Amino acid sequence: MSEKQLPTILTQLPEDPDRRRYSKEELQEYFTRIELSQKYLDSPILSNAELAATKEHGLPLLEALCRHHTSNVPFENLILHYSASKKVTLELSELYDWVVQKRRGGRCMENNSFFGTVLRSIGYQVRNCAGRVSRAMSPFPEVRKNQANTYDGINHMLNLVRFGEEWYVVDVGMGAMGPNMPYPLVDGFSTTSIAPREIRLQHRAISESCGGDAAPKLWCYDVCYDPSHGDDNKWIPTYCFTTAEFLPQDYEVMSWFTSTHGNSFFTRYVTTTKMINDKETEKIVGSVTLFVDTIREQRGSERKVIKECKTEEERIGALKEIYGIELNEEERNGISAGVRLA
Repeated sequence: MSEKQLPTILTQLPEDPDRRRYSKEELQEYFTRIELSQKYLDSPILSNAELAATKEHGLPLLEALCRHHTSNVPFENLILHYSASKKVTLELSELYDWVVQKRRGGRCMENNSFFGTVLRSIGYQVRNCAGRVSRAMSPFPEVRKNQANTYDGINHMLNLVRFGEEWYVVDVGMGAMGPNMPYPLVDGFSTTSIAPREIRLQHRAISESCGGDAAPKLWCYDVCYDPSHGDDNKWIPTYCFTTAEFLPQDYEVMSWFTSTHGNSFFTRYVTTTKMINDKETEKIVGSVTLFVDTIREQRGSERKVIKECKTEEERIGALKEIYGIELNEEERNGISAGVRLA
């Protein structure tokens, strides 16, 4: 077979250096989907894309988009359990239909691929990056206890957005433990995210790195649940990342592993999270998370169980009632045996 006869399926992705952009009409539909407030719909950026590069105009709209996205587009892995194919797509046109038309969400790569494209379509300068999730985020208590200061392989996607000479971290794909707000790429930066929780960013080497004092440094995002507890409440590593640009084909590899490998958290457990946006204060004040069969609401430092699902019917009903996710018959019938409730 000659080179010209090679099937196109052998290429990972078509060459498209400018990437996909969503149209003004598509953006308006997305704004409706996330219930974006009118004052942000009136942002001058939406009629003059060049203003997106300015911190004065670009940052307030970016903050609003993060809040409204994370409180309306869930962090979820349901396609890996409630479907016949169990196949995740990162194709941007398909992601648009999935998020906007079908009112679904996704993991970090679906959410941040889609959100980065929205930002790029508005006029923001966006760089796609990647990192490692800390084992302190493991669902297994023994792993959290003994390996909390170590990290997984490259398995997380996030974005950087530029304002002049400054870069901001933008991540709408880490669920309840994510920043859910843009913050500056500055060593030592810290702020309150969901009060009283604090987040911080440090440029440091991780424990697995070789080289002693010469070990390479990564950007490390940590969380402190309640600083008022003093020494009893420490900083918890959440993920670390590099500012190197990652390409769509890199995320295809990352997504394939995290959505198919038996050791991946996502293939073993059903989970869904959405943030709670206080529209009066314009702040994220908590989250609602389904993990396996239990739904917990967290507001500030208060955490409570709001529903325990005993059967599949109860879990499917809760997904519709709480998260706005309505599974069709094919999706419901495709439930994986290993995660099916009674």
